[in-house]
Formats: sequence, structure tokens, C-alpha cells
Amino acid sequence: MNPFTMMKDAKNMEKMMKPALEKFMLDSGFVKKDELIKLEKRIHFLEKQLKKIS
Repeated sequence: MNPFTMMKDAKNMEKMMKPALEKFMLDSGFVKKDELIKLEKRIHFLEKQLKKIS
């Protein structure tokens, strides 16, 4: 067993699995934390806008 070829194989598996995992996460409703923070900030901004109008 050559450790260098094992690492190379692991990298190739990661490259193949990453898009599938991201698609699964999107389809199942998981959200990345950065996207969630952006949306929360937008909600707070819109709530402030509504309070000013009311």
C-alpha cells in the first residue's frame, strides 16, 4: 500500500462526492450559515422599514 496513492484516491473521492452532497443538502432544506445570516439581516432591515411606514 502506497500512502501517496491512497491520498490521491481520497482527494478524487472528495471531488466526486462534494457536488452530490451539496445537491442533497439543498434538496433536503439545509442552508449554509452565511446564507442564513444574510437572510436574517435582510428580514431585520425590512422589519425596520415597515415600522417606519406604520
